[in-house]
Amino acid sequence: MPTSSPAFGDDSLLALRFHNTRPGLELIQIADAALPVARITAEVLAQDSKDLPLMEEFVLRLVEHNVSSARGIAGLLGLPENMVERTVAVLFGSDDLKWARPTAADVGRAPGLRLTDKGHLTAQRAAAIAPVRVNQPLVYDQMLWKVAPYDRRTTIPRGQAEENGLLMLPVAQSGPVNDGDITAAEITTLLRENGNNKREVLQVKGISQAPARRVLPVKLLVYADAERTDVEVGIVVDGELSQAHELALIGHGGAKALGITVAPPPERPLLDPDLEKARVPLHEVTQQRAEQAAFQLGAHAPTPGPPAVQQPQADEIRAIGVFEHPDVLDDALTNARRRILIISPWIKNAIITTDFLSKLERRVKQGVKVDIAYGYEENDTKTDPASVRKLTNLADRYRDKLSFTRLKSTHAKVLVYDDVWVTTSFNWLSFKGDPERTYRMEEGSLVRNRQIADTQYARYLELIADQRR
Repeated sequence: MPTSSPAFGDDSLLALRFHNTRPGLELIQIADAALPVARITAEVLAQDSKDLPLMEEFVLRLVEHNVSSARGIAGLLGLPENMVERTVAVLFGSDDLKWARPTAADVGRAPGLRLTDKGHLTAQRAAAIAPVRVNQPLVYDQMLWKVAPYDRRTTIPRGQAEENGLLMLPVAQSGPVNDGDITAAEITTLLRENGNNKREVLQVKGISQAPARRVLPVKLLVYADAERTDVEVGIVVDGELSQAHELALIGHGGAKALGITVAPPPERPLLDPDLEKARVPLHEVTQQRAEQAAFQLGAHAPTPGPPAVQQPQADEIRAIGVFEHPDVLDDALTNARRRILIISPWIKNAIITTDFLSKLERRVKQGVKVDIAYGYEENDTKTDPASVRKLTNLADRYRDKLSFTRLKSTHAKVLVYDDVWVTTSFNWLSFKGDPERTYRMEEGSLVRNRQIADTQYARYLELIADQRR
């Protein structure tokens, strides 16, 4: 069983939460996708909600205008007298109304209801709250074709999403959002969902749409049956599965419309027989990770204390599932102390991000020796030239610590860092942004042992030297 304390990335946690939500289907992949949205500014007639109920306001304002009996107020409002009397009782209790005889200044006026000093102030405040024209910024979900409670700051340019290989979800209709596509009630409901319970939108006067195309990053959960013929796609928006978006996608053709297919799992690289015998199988690893994630999510924040002394981790030989691979790669980029070796046939921009490069450079500056090798065939179209250029530039700056090598051809998918060796069918540097969109349940083996890691590290350094282009 795993002995190290696991780190759970976003995809790992989603996998552990949602892998059992489709009976008879297996969660095969979690893919990054882009939900088309529009940034809208609506010019609206709005009014902040009054603390005073409408019935109480009417009574106070009529009394202010010398209507001094419940019967007279009821007649003007067209309401039952007992309803007005109940409101008058409430206003007596709040010290806004009183019963008074006419003063010397009220010649000819009968005894009746009068405003107290507090009542005058309450009525004035209520009268001061009037509808105003305001510009209300909104996000419009173009897949559902409705205004949505998304944070505008979490949207990104569509071009950035395309560059990073995000799958683009379909829109409900083409063209801009029109004035009639948004109602005052929808905006008021949206404000309530976002925590603004004071403002009520009375009328939409007009809308304007920002010309730049935007998207909201979301996650696709790809499920398939054992034969890989029945493929379903779930859509996670703001951390939760959205049935509305899934139904919309089904209306557009589902997984097929996005070009998503699922293939049988590739052959897992086998370990030596003794290691295979000791290897903890994937179902046991998955179960323990699910228990650890549930504990981590349910635990309260620990009380800050002195940093713990890092202890050496015990040896382990176990399976590693498809959703754990990115976490292990991030662990190498974040915590490696002596060495990192990565071999991957292809390299994609979606992996070689600013965050990836900054973490890698930080390791190098900390004295970690890094070797990265890639290459599958002579005219390789699956590798992004921009990512190669970025890694080449970094290697040129740290020639003594970072080696970046183009190989003649390699099928190897290997990660070695410190005392860990991972051999797998998982493409370490291109697992996102695959334009073919054919997903497989990748599985590998993680071995944590100093001697074995040393042996494999030396072996793959020789392979890089022999296959160098």
